[in-house]
Order: sequence, then structure tokens, then C-alpha cells
Amino acid sequence: MKLLSIVFLLLALILEVTLTTIPLLFLILLCLIVLFKEKWLFIAAFVLGALFDLLLLKTLGTTSAFLVLFLFLVLLYQSKFEIATGYFVIIASFFGSLLFLFISGYTHLIIIQAILSSIIALVLFKSIQKFGNVL
Repeated sequence: MKLLSIVFLLLALILEVTLTTIPLLFLILLCLIVLFKEKWLFIAAFVLGALFDLLLLKTLGTTSAFLVLFLFLVLLYQSKFEIATGYFVIIASFFGSLLFLFISGYTHLIIIQAILSSIIALVLFKSIQKFGNVL
């Protein structure tokens, strides 16, 4: 499970750095933390966030801090809400993507990117949920 998840996370990092501004790394981490709730995902978020900042020549640590804090907040709300649902993933990915894009300095079509991120997150969530035993 870990190996395939790490491969998908690295692929998302490469795609996000080279092709798109949609926060694919954040979306995959969100879906994995909601479904599996494993501690190694926080370490992966920190390391991949630092790599993301390093490759894009941004201030080192901003993406890492955002990813780790947002994943922590998601797990913090685990006791209040049922987080392993499509509705929660849509709402969390929308607001998380909106915040991530705002913090990253993107201003062009930020709402549309956040909506598209929510749709991608829901598809990822349902796919991981269906094929989770393979991961």
C-alpha cells in the first residue's frame, strides 16, 4: 500500500511542478489521510512539500506547513464529522485548494481551479475507496 501511494504522490509532485497549478499533491494526500489515517502521510506531506518549494524556488517550508496543518485539521474534525464521505472530501478539497492557491499567489481563475480540484478529489476518493486494497 505504501509503495503505490508514494509512487502516486511523486507522480503528482512531478505533474504539479511541471504542468498544472491544480494542487494534485494536496488532493492525493487529502484522500489518503481521510481513508487510511496513517501517520507516515504527515512525514510524506512535509518532505514532498519541501521538495515542491525547492523545485519551484519558493520560500522553503510554506507548502509543507500548509499540507501538514491542513491534514492535521482534517483529522482533528474526525470526532465531530464523518470525514470518510464524498461530501466531506468535496468541501475540504474546495476550501483547501482555494486556500492553497491563494497562499501560493495564484490569482487567475482561482474559483474554477478550486471547483475542478473538488471534482478531481471526489474521483480520486471514490477510486481509492474502490481499489483501496490494492494500495
